[in-house]
This record gives sequence, structure tokens and C-alpha cells, in this order.
Amino acid sequence: MDSKPLNEKSLDVKSLLLSILSLLSILFIIFTLQASWNNPQEQTKLDLLQTDLILQATQVSEQSPNNSADDIFQILVGDGTSQDLYTQALSSYQEVLSDGKDNLTRLDRQARNGDLDSYERQTLSKQKQKKIESISEISDRTGLLQIQTGDIKGAIATWENVTKLEGQSMTSYGLTAQILKGLWSEPVALFPNAETQIRRTLDGWYRKQALTKLYQAQQRNEKISELEQQARIEVTLAINRLAIINSIPVIGGGIGVLLWLVLLIQWIFFRKSSPFDRHSQIKHPQISWEVPWGIKTTWEVMVLWFTAFCLMTQFVLPLIFEFLDISTRAKEDFTVQALLVLIPYVLSVIPMLPILQASLAPYRPLPEGWFRIKFTSLKWLAWGIGGYFAAVPLVLIVSVISQKFLQGQGGGNPLLPILTDSQNNLPKFLLWTTLAIAAPFFEEYLFRGFLLHSLTKSLPVWGAIALSGFFFALAHLNIADIIPLSVLGMVMGFVYWRSKNLLSSMLLHCLWNSGSFLALIALGGK
Repeated sequence: MDSKPLNEKSLDVKSLLLSILSLLSILFIIFTLQASWNNPQEQTKLDLLQTDLILQATQVSEQSPNNSADDIFQILVGDGTSQDLYTQALSSYQEVLSDGKDNLTRLDRQARNGDLDSYERQTLSKQKQKKIESISEISDRTGLLQIQTGDIKGAIATWENVTKLEGQSMTSYGLTAQILKGLWSEPVALFPNAETQIRRTLDGWYRKQALTKLYQAQQRNEKISELEQQARIEVTLAINRLAIINSIPVIGGGIGVLLWLVLLIQWIFFRKSSPFDRHSQIKHPQISWEVPWGIKTTWEVMVLWFTAFCLMTQFVLPLIFEFLDISTRAKEDFTVQALLVLIPYVLSVIPMLPILQASLAPYRPLPEGWFRIKFTSLKWLAWGIGGYFAAVPLVLIVSVISQKFLQGQGGGNPLLPILTDSQNNLPKFLLWTTLAIAAPFFEEYLFRGFLLHSLTKSLPVWGAIALSGFFFALAHLNIADIIPLSVLGMVMGFVYWRSKNLLSSMLLHCLWNSGSFLALIALGGK
């Protein structure tokens, strides 16, 4: 009886295993992206945070009239009156509130599906409870904005809807809604521990409005004076934070637009020296690559890495954390939360190094240029910084388009609560280390150093840049980030292709994440 040689059998087993892992990876990506659709975009939350910051700064006209602070505020947010800003803020909150209610309705429909198993029902129940809490929080603030625009009846109706929505399962935001409704009712109804509850669930402009009304009802005028003094301090802080937030897109985007204009003029009138010249590989053979393996090896490395990534993040690390009871402590300790971002990230991406070592062993020594990190030539600095400014306007534009298309859905960023709620600098430094050092090194090494490089064996350079950028975005497992990160990945791919130095794309990646990190700190930091 004929039998296959042992090496052929091992190849068949290897191919079968790779096929199974590929299928599981694809299914995991699909289900994860589908799950992210049920979560609000962090961009939507960031928009509301910026709205809240602007409201906090609107007190400038009342606290420090006719001075330079008022002029700075007008430059940052426009020439509209305070009432216009309140109306715009109310419109933003009502839009987010409407989207939240639509999403809650969709979750209710899914929960009524009789084919769901117990785990799926439990997951939907948690998502529904989280959505209800989010709607209640937004409703509390929406009502205060309605009060400011003169719609007292509408505000009371908004707070009543919170009570109806939560029913017997009253959250802290539901209790705040009852307190606010009582304060603006006729006659006024005061609840015990109202001040503590307001301070716990409201901040900034909203807290000041609610506490002012409470102190007026309690006839505590000295407390109102203290609020006014605190507001003067908060106005200056809010304006400084708005200046930082606006400087990144305005300055970065402005330089980026100018850079693109220069590149366009260069391409039209001096095409031979343009970095976009299609004949650049012929004129500059040093930017060509030699790839000794085929697409199968490339796919094998990516699938094995993604499998290891999923195993670490979904099974191994959660079991370790549960065994050590780390999750319980993390709920109250932002430093632990930050460590639970940094350490799992490094442990989940570092398996790519032994996977690359084993998969590429038959092809060693590798041809010149692979995984090049070269400090001696400073051209990587110019490519990295120039690439950053070129990316800013592109990513900003596609982010707006993506946000409109997804209608506020598409997933969130787990780092936001740590950045917005933590008052300790150590957690923020640990997060910055994750974003600006670990992520640029590991992700550029894999997606640009290996994947982009390898795809040029089967695709034109532009196709390899585009596809590697898409895989880079897909690996973040967040549907809201796919379009913006694809564009960013393509820019980083182009920068790496032309510089032939991973330091250039790593620098671009570091600058991008650091800029985003700084904006988040300014926007939501305490």
C-alpha cells in the first residue's frame, strides 16, 4: 500500500492546522468587530468632553469680563454668544442621547431572540445595563442644558424619563435625576445627601449649576460665593486645556496642508524629484526589496502571531489575573489599571519575535535591508516628522467621515477612563510608555518591518502599503478605527518604504500616539 513520505504528511498536518487557525482568527475578528458596533465611539465621548470643557470656559464672560481671557476664549471657540454655545451643547447632547436610546432599542430586540444561549443573554444584559447608565448620565446633563436654554418643562421631563428607564434598578445617575427634578420643581423638593450626590455624579459647569440651585434653595449664600471663586480658577484651567487641544489639529493640520501643497507643486513641476514618482524604484534601486519567501510564509507568521495574541489576551492573562485577584484591586487603583494595559500588551505582542525567528530560520541570513533600524543616518528624523504632519490632515478628514458614517457607534478605547479620572501621574506615564514606546516598536516591527516588506513579493508597492495599512487597522479590533488607522498605516508604510529605516515609521507612530495622548490628558485629565 502506498503511503506519503513523512515530510509530506507533516506538511499536510501543518497546512490543516494553519487553515483551522486562519478560520478561527477570521471568525474572532468578525465577532469582535460586531461586538464593538454596540459600543459608543470614544470620539463621541471625546466630543462631549470638549463640549463640557467649553461650557466650563463660558464662565469667562461672567467671571472676568472685558479682559484678555475673554479674547482668548473667543479665538478658541468662535464669536458666538454664550447662549449660542449652550444651544449647540444641548443639540450635541440630545443627538448622543437619541443615538443611545436607539442602541438600547436594538439591544432589547436582540435580547428577545429566542435562539440566544445563557452566555449571550448575560452579555446582552450587561451591555443593556451599561447603556442605561450611560443614557442616565447624559440625561442628567441634558436636563441642565435645557434649564439654561429656558426649557424647564423639558428638563423635568428628561429627568422623569431617567426614573422610568431605570425602574427599580436605580443607579447613582438616576438618583441625581431625582434630585435635579426636585430642585427645579414647584415647590422645590430637597433630598438628603443631595450635595454629596451632585458632587459624585456631576463635574465642571454642570456641578456648578446644580450646586448653585441647591445652595439657593438651602439659603446658603456663603457657599455660592465659594462656587464663584472656584469658577474663576476653573475658567483659566479650561482655557489653557482648550488651547492645548486645539493646537494639535490646527497647527499640525495647518503644517500638513502646507506640506501637501509643496508636495503637489513638486509633483507637477519637478516630478523626477518627487517622492511619489512611480519610477523612483528604477532610479533608486536601494529602495527595492528582496523577499526570499512566498505569501504562504507571510500568512503563516501573521496567523500564528494573531493566534498567540488572542490566546494571551482572551485566556491566559485573564486566568492569571483572576487567580491573583488583580481585577478587584484594579477597580480602585489607576496605577494597577495602567499596568494591566502595559504588561498584557507587551506579553501579547512579544510572541511575534520567536514566531518570526522560527518561521524565517530557513531563509537566514536575510537579504540586506530587512528589519533595518539605523541611527547613523538622520534622514529618518525628517521622514518621521514630515510623515506625521502629512498624516494629520488626512486622518482628521477620514475620521470625521467615519464618525458620520458609523453614527456614533463602533467601539471604544479602554484607556479613556484612566486618563480622565486618574489624578496620579504614574498611571499616565505607564500609559504613555505603552502608547509611545511599546506600540511603535512592536507594531512597526511586525506590520511595516515584516508584513509590508513581505507583501511586495506578490503585490506592487502601493498595493502592499495599502493592504498592510488595512491589516494594521484590523488588528486593533475596533470598527470605528478601521478607516482612520488604515490611512495612518498607509502613511507610515510609505514613510518606511522611502526611508528604508524602521526608525522613521516608529518615530511617526510615537509622535501620533503622543499627540493623541496629550490631547486626551488636556481634554479629560483632572
